[in-house]
Amino acid sequence: MTTLKNAIALLGCLTLLSTPLPSWAAKDDAADTAPLPLESSQTPPEEVAPEEAAPAEPLTPPVELYNSGVGRFNGGDYPGAIADFDEAIRQRPDYAEAFMFRGAAYSKLGDWSAAIASLNQAIALNPTLARAYLFRGTAYYELGDIQRAIADVQAALVHDPTLVNGYLYQGLVDVQGGSTETAIANFTEAIRLNPDQLNAYVLRGFAYDQQGNYQAAIADFSYVIERDRVSPIAYVGRGAAFYHQGELREAERDLDIAIRYAPSSAIAYYNRSFVYAAQNRPSRAIRDLNEAIKYNPEFFDAYVNRGLLHADLENYGAALEDFDLALALNPNSATAYRYRAEVRVAMGDERGALADYSEAIFLDGGNAAVYKARGDVRLSRGDVAGALGDYNQAIAVDPSYTDAYAARGLAYGQAGDAQRAYDDLSLVIALTEDNIDPDVLYQRGVARMRLGDRFGARQDLEEAAARYLETGQAEPYRQTLQQLRQL
Repeated sequence: MTTLKNAIALLGCLTLLSTPLPSWAAKDDAADTAPLPLESSQTPPEEVAPEEAAPAEPLTPPVELYNSGVGRFNGGDYPGAIADFDEAIRQRPDYAEAFMFRGAAYSKLGDWSAAIASLNQAIALNPTLARAYLFRGTAYYELGDIQRAIADVQAALVHDPTLVNGYLYQGLVDVQGGSTETAIANFTEAIRLNPDQLNAYVLRGFAYDQQGNYQAAIADFSYVIERDRVSPIAYVGRGAAFYHQGELREAERDLDIAIRYAPSSAIAYYNRSFVYAAQNRPSRAIRDLNEAIKYNPEFFDAYVNRGLLHADLENYGAALEDFDLALALNPNSATAYRYRAEVRVAMGDERGALADYSEAIFLDGGNAAVYKARGDVRLSRGDVAGALGDYNQAIAVDPSYTDAYAARGLAYGQAGDAQRAYDDLSLVIALTEDNIDPDVLYQRGVARMRLGDRFGARQDLEEAAARYLETGQAEPYRQTLQQLRQL
């Protein structure tokens, strides 16, 4: 479902209020920008035609250029705003506010390095310019440099403790760092300073949702909806909270409304796909993900989720294509490599699966399930030693991972080490005594046969046979009966 960062994208970024300066300039501004008269001694009269000797057009004062730039900025004309700020700065190189808004305009265009460079100059000229720190903090936030973002937002609030958007971005970086409690406190402070700031309720709602306090999230989103009926982001947020509570009908209703108000909202379609998937309507979910990708062709998560749905429907070619597209967008996604490996296993491409699992492990060596999955492929290819190595790694990462012990027990059995097979399988049975896998019982029965424990082997095989029969697994049941006949 949608995240706080996605919420910011939907809000079009928080709008930092910008007030143009008065059209008249201060006395020093007027002195700095008055047009200079042409000295008669500069150009001999006989060398210049009369029309060429006309005085130059007077320069527009920097303050008017600044005001024009602010107006363009607020109107969304960021290149035009930058041009105005450039000229204001050319005429007045110490114009901190012009540097500040030029940095903000570069941020709107996604040119983060130019934005930060301009904001650095603004802060150097006026170290108390609170909004410059805030603009720079948001640029660092977008670049993923959370520590610098936090430092700048905190500096902004030191210089202006009433800066509402400072608390909002402080909350955002808190969430990014996993501190939802602190984030909620910051959003609440923003609301205290400006109870009409609906963005604060939206962001706090997403923070509550991330915290798992879905009722509080619903309350915040409902508050926004009561005051702004046409608020797609509030409907998306409330729909997500209803989904997390298992209230699928309410979630679908809210997301339908969000799409009605914002028919090109990729996030709304993406979130509704979760609802359809939970309702066992995979085709509808895929259609929504198609829409999400149509409106945002770089929506990585949408490709991944669509790939998973295609895989569940055994449409492996389409699933593989989606994971390829996801990895083209993010070549460093261990998750996408893992899912693509699973599709390749289903397609019988074990070699390709091994390569993808290995890449996933290279990118994220802390996932026990990926080691176990690679071990399974190696075991199926007859590489028992490689499989054992992977199962050992999986257990080292997660010592409580019973599936890895079960798989290692099977590998030990294939390697002829019946005692170690018995030890691992016994551990699994002890840990899962209320829901023992009949395959584990069967394998331990085989290990006991090899160890000469015929009585124990019979017990395990008989219990395995009974469980296979209960679950309708005919072939394993017949195989178990064959082993019993050998006792």
